[in-house]
Amino acid sequence: MPVWVTLYVALMLVSLPVGVTMLRRIERDWLHPVGGMISTLLSLGFIFSYWLPDLVPLHDRSVLLLFAFVLFWDLYSLRRLRDKLPEYLGLEEDSELQPGSGAWLTGILLMLPAYYFAALVCLRVMN
Repeated sequence: MPVWVTLYVALMLVSLPVGVTMLRRIERDWLHPVGGMISTLLSLGFIFSYWLPDLVPLHDRSVLLLFAFVLFWDLYSLRRLRDKLPEYLGLEEDSELQPGSGAWLTGILLMLPAYYFAALVCLRVMN
C-alpha cells in the first residue's frame, strides 16, 4: 500500500471519532452517528480490500449494495450537515459554510479516494 493511501487511512481513522461526536451533537440521535461510523468503516474496508484483498476479502456481489449505502449515506449526511451546521455553530449569513458556498466541495473531494477504491473493488467483483 503506498504511503499516500496509508496517510489517507490514518486521516479517516483520526476523523472518525470527531465526525461521530459532531453528528451526535447536531442531530441529537444515534441513527446519524452510527450510520456515519458504518459508512466510514465500509469505506476503509473498500480501501483495504483493494490493497490487501486477502485481509478483507470482498468478493461477493453484495459489495455493490455496500457501495450504494456508502454513497447514499455520505450524500444524505452532507445535505443534512449543509443545512444544520451553520445554525449549530451560530454562523452569520455571509459565512463560508452557508449552503451555497464552495466549502462543501472539500468534503466530497476528501471522500473521492475511498469512492475510487470502492468502485475498483466493485469492478473486480463484476469481472
